[in-house]
Amino acid sequence: MAGFPARDFGVIFSLLALLSLPVHADPFFVRVYGRTYKIDPRYPSDEKGPKPEEAMKALPSDLGKGPGFRPSHEQVLAEVEERLWIAQNRLDRALGKETTSSERRNAGPAPKAVDQELTESLATGATSGRSSELQKVFDQRRALILLARELRRSMDLPVRTPAAGFSRPKLSPEIEDSYRALNFDPLEAYYGFRRVKAAFRSGDIELLALVTHYPLTVAGKARRTIRTREQLRAAKDTVLDPRIRDIVAKSTFETVFVRDKGMMLGEGEVWITRDKTGFGLGAISLR
Repeated sequence: MAGFPARDFGVIFSLLALLSLPVHADPFFVRVYGRTYKIDPRYPSDEKGPKPEEAMKALPSDLGKGPGFRPSHEQVLAEVEERLWIAQNRLDRALGKETTSSERRNAGPAPKAVDQELTESLATGATSGRSSELQKVFDQRRALILLARELRRSMDLPVRTPAAGFSRPKLSPEIEDSYRALNFDPLEAYYGFRRVKAAFRSGDIELLALVTHYPLTVAGKARRTIRTREQLRAAKDTVLDPRIRDIVAKSTFETVFVRDKGMMLGEGEVWITRDKTGFGLGAISLR
């Protein structure tokens, strides 16, 4: 069999080298919390579905609004991670309802298999019309994951979503010592603070129930004790009072008062306390 001339081999190798190069794609920009970030469109997602630029169209519409001051990159990341925590828990709740519905239970497959099948269809956008709301929640959560990954990468942080749901903070030695002096783990306290803050931010009583310690004391004109999730749902308008939510939203971990009881937000309107499960909402004062 006749061989290729040397010059033909050179052409073939040149073509192979060109084919092995990554396809050029221009970066795009996303405005977050008043700051603009350049996003690499080649940054891979671990899920099936659209390219990052298309996927990020599902980001919350108000995400770009500035807070009235120039936030640090850490503050921007915290903003995104709070929203991601909300989206993830709402998706988990929605998937749970969908996979345990009577119609799906009677269809045959085990809940785990149904959940996997549904998740795959959501990733490709192939869900039925009745799941349009579920698709919306899934798309927003995916967009926030992609954005959080890019923000962490730009800050030289591990890109995967941390197990705690929030990136490890840079705490001063003084802050760490103030928690350790009370036998509190400062990181455990920080993650509990962020979860409670995200739950209040959501305005979703079901998410607040995830971070509440029972019995929950609510002080006001009359003192009451909330002992169950059902009682918390019934007291939704009280515990999610707009003034309380605003106090929580404006609180920062670096400035909260901490003592043996836990973390005090505002002038004592909210207490984040610790039990065997960790830090969670322990008391509310409406006075």
